[in-house]
Amino acid sequence: MDAAAAGAAVLMAALNDAVRDFQSYGYDQFLAHQGAVTPRYGGIMPPAVQAHVSVGVSFDLVGGAWRGDRREARVAVLVDLRDGMFVVTGEAGADPDPGDGDELWEVLRELPEVETQDLDECVALIRDYTARLCGYTDFLDDLGAPRTPRSPDRVP
Repeated sequence: MDAAAAGAAVLMAALNDAVRDFQSYGYDQFLAHQGAVTPRYGGIMPPAVQAHVSVGVSFDLVGGAWRGDRREARVAVLVDLRDGMFVVTGEAGADPDPGDGDELWEVLRELPEVETQDLDECVALIRDYTARLCGYTDFLDDLGAPRTPRSPDRVP
């Protein structure tokens, strides 16, 4: 395996680990907010002019504070390749509340955009940003999603 292939394998492994971590995070959030959210998992490689990947979890928010309107909330790490550099960002946000006017996206947590040419630094950023976003356990609470009532036999 040459250096380029080894580097690609390292990057793919880091993205795969991030997907796994976001799946666990999404499931935990689903359990805490059953009936108010539906999670969607995975990574996305949309068509783009330059290489781009988004790894995270999205939630369809229904009912509750949105009076039956559907909102989408997302927690994700994004990796772009621009001008020969990796660009890593992270965010947690949602579609605007239907009554909020023209706002395009409600950002609740935004991690700084970091550019690097170093693959090891890119992988470290992916891991760090994933851990920080998966540690944001109040995300759906901050959006007003009601929590699942706890039953006596359910351990938090």
